[in-house]
Amino acid sequence: MSMFQEDGKIRVIEGPDNGDAVAMDGDFRVQPDVIVSKFKKFVREFAYNGATSGNMSITTMKYREQLQQNCQAGIYKLEMSMNDLSSNEDGEILKYNLINNPTEFIPLCERALQELYQEIVRKEDDSLPEKVPVIQFELKSDADMDATFGTMKPRMIRDLTSDQIERLVVVQGIVTSVKVPRLKARKVVLKCSNCENVKTVSVPAGFCAAHVPSACDGNAVRGGAMEKCPSNPFQVVSDLCEMEGDQSIRLQELPEHVPVGEMPRSIDLCAHLYGVDICTPGTRLTCIGIYVAAEQAAGEKMSSGRNNQGTSTVKYSYVQVLGLQLAQGNKGEGAMEITPEEEERFLQLSKDPEIRNMIFKSIAPSIVASSKDVIDDVKKAVGCLLFGGSRKRLPDGHRMRGDINILLLGDPGTAKSQFLKFANQAAPIAVYTSGKGSSAAGLTAAITKDGDGFTLEGGAMVLADSGVVCIDEFDKMDVKDRVAIHEAMEQQTISIAKAGITTMLNTRCSVLAAANPRFGTYDDLTNTADQMDFETTILSRFDMMFLVKDVRDEDRDYALAKHLLSLHSGSQQQEEQTSPLSSIELRKYISYCRARCSPRITPEAAEVLKNHYVTIRRAMKSEKATIPITVRQLEAIVRIAESLAKMELKEDADVSHVEEALRMFTVSTLDSANRDRNGVGIDILSEEEKKELQEAEEQVRRIVPRGGRKNKFQLESQLVSLCGVSEQMARRAVHLMTRRGELEEKANSTLKRLG
Repeated sequence: MSMFQEDGKIRVIEGPDNGDAVAMDGDFRVQPDVIVSKFKKFVREFAYNGATSGNMSITTMKYREQLQQNCQAGIYKLEMSMNDLSSNEDGEILKYNLINNPTEFIPLCERALQELYQEIVRKEDDSLPEKVPVIQFELKSDADMDATFGTMKPRMIRDLTSDQIERLVVVQGIVTSVKVPRLKARKVVLKCSNCENVKTVSVPAGFCAAHVPSACDGNAVRGGAMEKCPSNPFQVVSDLCEMEGDQSIRLQELPEHVPVGEMPRSIDLCAHLYGVDICTPGTRLTCIGIYVAAEQAAGEKMSSGRNNQGTSTVKYSYVQVLGLQLAQGNKGEGAMEITPEEEERFLQLSKDPEIRNMIFKSIAPSIVASSKDVIDDVKKAVGCLLFGGSRKRLPDGHRMRGDINILLLGDPGTAKSQFLKFANQAAPIAVYTSGKGSSAAGLTAAITKDGDGFTLEGGAMVLADSGVVCIDEFDKMDVKDRVAIHEAMEQQTISIAKAGITTMLNTRCSVLAAANPRFGTYDDLTNTADQMDFETTILSRFDMMFLVKDVRDEDRDYALAKHLLSLHSGSQQQEEQTSPLSSIELRKYISYCRARCSPRITPEAAEVLKNHYVTIRRAMKSEKATIPITVRQLEAIVRIAESLAKMELKEDADVSHVEEALRMFTVSTLDSANRDRNGVGIDILSEEEKKELQEAEEQVRRIVPRGGRKNKFQLESQLVSLCGVSEQMARRAVHLMTRRGELEEKANSTLKRLG
């Protein structure tokens, strides 16, 4: 202890007596016991001012209460925010030592937490274990994934250089592989085989080995002359060793951080205790930890040979994890952190009668829609896909899927890929892939061989569990690869029976696919079945199918050109005005609704749906349908209704939701199924076009008498040249009359009018 007197007051500074030296110099370097006392004081006294109640401010002892609650719940850890360390002078001293000398600082803090356990926690609750447990000290970085704010700015993995060794760093990335957790000795107990001398060796965290002494210093308890023990006498006593969980995680740079033309770099993370098993491949996270350089292998031996004594000077660098914050991943429906203020705002939003329209307007705001195309309905469908229906588990253990699958089939240049890109950004969990570059193993699961034998690696649909898989160029996929996702789309599992591995993986994800017709562009007058290059089995697994056509209309073309050029000229204000919710707000709202709400259909709505389904089936019975209308389509309408109710955070999907779901189903799947016949779908022709079509049919009846025959091409050219009918309408009239049975096709492209 050292004391000094000033203004009549005696002050005591803890720490060794350094003569006249002050314990704290200008660069905040302090002695270890001073760090322990300041850290204990900080945990005891740090106060957090909460919400005010009238004129009163509610103050809570943040870390003291957190430590007590965690220990009572059996969770021996304390999580501290980097931002709180900047609140006072003691915090600044701790923060300086933490950033510049974390390898020494962290064990001191964990020792201080064990002392606090005895002083605070154990005193108030005698039921807790008397033996002081190891209490993990975790840090929480307040930097967001966009690196727009935060106490410590995140570094890119490629910016970790030799200057950062043994310093605190914050890195962001996406997890590419997670190894199986293993047990590592935290305390090794050694016993001499000769004199039974017991020695304890502590092992620091990270990829490092225990140093076993080569000579024994004897056992003082044994009387008589101490005999010298032989070399290397120690043996490990496994029963007395203390173990902890340890896991290696591979973190890769985020795709948006990789410079053009370069490969993404990656680094290993070493997590232990409560940091084990909290993330899966595909998770985006922020890691705060110590950048360490160690031997290539733990306890690497010296090089052999008389003239080559020494150790390897090339070190293996990794990050020893002190805290992981998941931003987007497979834990907890997207693992998006939602603050109480945002939660309150979302509850208010859900009560807004216009919330559904706000969501639909926020879906891909840069894509402009018009009354002549189906873009508005596609936006609504993508909104339903992002929110999803409700998963159900029946009493017999059978699961019914709640995820919605959508297929966009249409002409090039109709913004299909843009919708997929938007869904990839807006969904809390998403994987984007292209059909041509995807194999069956890449989409489902692959068996790979490594040093330990065969291992199973999940593909895109497994990584996107509880999320969305976007598959572009769906028609370019190989047929064998497309068959592989049949089970994943309906049963939402992938069964594997290869190389001695028999297992089942979950793929509870929605599929948003985009494809072109067989001949590149859609032809109105050719049968839809001839243009869809898909099997009936896969078409029935899509809840909604849209024919996205490039409509040639002067007003629509003008509006589209104006909107597109405004985007190219850099006037971004237009997009902000038309989008009520930003991309991050929409993603958080989707995550919140999916986690909190699981609607069910009401009996009245079920009655309406039942009657409508029977009507559709009766109408479809007369002709062979291009797109089959089966019980799967009935379930699809139920899922769409549930997703519409989920947008409003309602627990019941009522008649209004079912009617909107029926309308969306009609304009998508039924419209695609009826495009080539005058069937159950909505009218696709305007009033003027209908009138022109009727006149064209009358002209056909005048030209071809009952029982008469006429060449098909001559009839069409006659309608165009003599009767003034447009070429497209002439072909449509002949086509429809043939479908209805008024005209019958005969040999040599002739048509016979039936009596």
